[in-house]
Amino acid sequence: MIENKIGKIKNIIDKGTVEYLLNKYDALPKKDNGLRINADTLVDQDFNKKFNKKITEILMPYFQGHVNHATIYSDYHPGGIHSDGWIDKPEQIKLAYTFLIPLQSEYEKNATIVFEETSEEAVTYNQATGLGQKGVASYQQTALPDSDHFVDADTQKKWFPHLEGKLPFKIAEVLTWEVGTALYWPRINLHASAWFPSDSDRKAMVILTNE
Repeated sequence: MIENKIGKIKNIIDKGTVEYLLNKYDALPKKDNGLRINADTLVDQDFNKKFNKKITEILMPYFQGHVNHATIYSDYHPGGIHSDGWIDKPEQIKLAYTFLIPLQSEYEKNATIVFEETSEEAVTYNQATGLGQKGVASYQQTALPDSDHFVDADTQKKWFPHLEGKLPFKIAEVLTWEVGTALYWPRINLHASAWFPSDSDRKAMVILTNE
């Protein structure tokens, strides 16, 4: 079982499963949100319970909760700061973890940065940090909070050159990408993609869970 609140699960899937998921991405209908192309895996649909079962079995040795949603996506621009909380109204079952499993990672410094700050509601700071409506589907656009601490200039230049203005957050963990190794953090924690070149191959599956 997961011991740390934020961390990695090494080699959670093998090369065969990576290929299966990449083929799944190719076969599914897709939507472009301005930063990435999402393949809708439709895990809540009755006809796709087989895929839901497969994802649940991948997580089962480490997590005993419920798979709420899963999406396989291809990034072409680094994203903004957001949480993976509830949309429109609180979910009936307590929020658990976000799992992110890289499937392709050409850029050697790919990473996801998790912050200490949290939000139970799904929020995004894209508008406030210069990304506008890109990457926003149904998350609530939110103004940056007042704060007496900020990400220091050198750290922001290293990880977030794509974001504008000072970032009033504290970094909890920098999770570097490895194909087949899961990154995880509580769904309520704010997080963001580190910068990466837009012409690099980068695909992953993100899984949202409840207890």
